[in-house]
Amino acid sequence: MNSLVLFIAVILIWIAVIAGFYQRIFEMPKWFANPPASFELIRRQSKKARTFWIPLSVLFILSACTALILNWQLSDIRNHIIGGIVCFGLTSALSRIYFVREVIAFTKIPIDAPQTPELLNRTRFWLRWTSVRDLLQLFAASFLSIAFNHLRF
Repeated sequence: MNSLVLFIAVILIWIAVIAGFYQRIFEMPKWFANPPASFELIRRQSKKARTFWIPLSVLFILSACTALILNWQLSDIRNHIIGGIVCFGLTSALSRIYFVREVIAFTKIPIDAPQTPELLNRTRFWLRWTSVRDLLQLFAASFLSIAFNHLRF
């Protein structure tokens, strides 16, 4: 049972990593291609994004925490699961504190508003620093994959 729950957590975090990198490489550049007009893409995708990211995150946290409890007695596995949860937690915290709030603020800017240097700086900053979230998710997936690998051997 402990290996199955950990395996589910590994699958879920890798789905998040792949989806995050896809979004970062293919979707986000379009969001910021011509602000504020291009923010309409964010408005159109926001409901789909919420229905994907929120359940995925909840399922991951539940499976990772359950895997942690079930593997608590195995220190190597426990430490790697904790590392993965911490990295994912940092990703979530950064998203709540800055990234989601800023995206919501972007979507409230009228489409026909002028494209100011300040707005362009905000979008560049957001796009540049969102890569930190992707890297933290990659670290989380790596930690959990290592934990699963320890469990199997």
